Amino acid sequence: MNNSSKVAVVSGASHGIDGPLGGEVMRRKLHLQVVIDLICPWCFIGKRSLDQALVRLAAQGVDIEIDWLPYLLNPDLPDEGMDRKQFRSKRFGWETALAMDARAVEAGKRVGANFDYGKQTRTSNTVTAHALVRLAREEGGAGQQERLVDALFVAYFELGQDIGDHAVLARIAHAVGLREEAVQRAISARDTVRGLAADVLGTGLTGVPSYLVDGKLLWSGSQDVTGYVQRLLRAADVAGS
Repeated sequence: MNNSSKVAVVSGASHGIDGPLGGEVMRRKLHLQVVIDLICPWCFIGKRSLDQALVRLAAQGVDIEIDWLPYLLNPDLPDEGMDRKQFRSKRFGWETALAMDARAVEAGKRVGANFDYGKQTRTSNTVTAHALVRLAREEGGAGQQERLVDALFVAYFELGQDIGDHAVLARIAHAVGLREEAVQRAISARDTVRGLAADVLGTGLTGVPSYLVDGKLLWSGSQDVTGYVQRLLRAADVAGS
């Protein structure tokens, strides 16, 4: 696995197609980098909202290709993760943690991000999962990477699975079509993930999810669908100017 996923990207060129009334509709392509941690509830909520925004943007002639970049909310978490209640009680206090969960559940309902915290017993270490996300992009492109990111969010938040467990990751990798032994190939890139996570901190982001174009921070924080559409239309205008 190589170290080619530095934060800089090159925006694609626009091209024209025939519109529904016979006129030419100029299509624009934007390469967007989305910085996430796979155990961040607002990253999951943001993805579900962004998914809907991408449909609207495509209808307006803007095609977005996304590269999902790693962020480590808990960089010092043991490889095996921790008991979720123990970890969150120590970090936030359990009552505060429950209130945080409740806010995420309510926000998620509005965009189709489903949470079942009753099934969660572990706070997962996500370094290997992020390495698998990088591998998916290298071996299968943006589409396979997106499918894996989605499957990892669902596994953790909806199914309560430990996405730091290599057996769990292997099942998910197989389900999205990665070649056999994908987790073993990804493990060798754990240090690359840590380096890339350190690189993204240099963009000035203050939390996740965060959104970048050409390695430059656009904003941090999930948006509603309209918010994503408006911000990404502006970004496409700037990239195409």
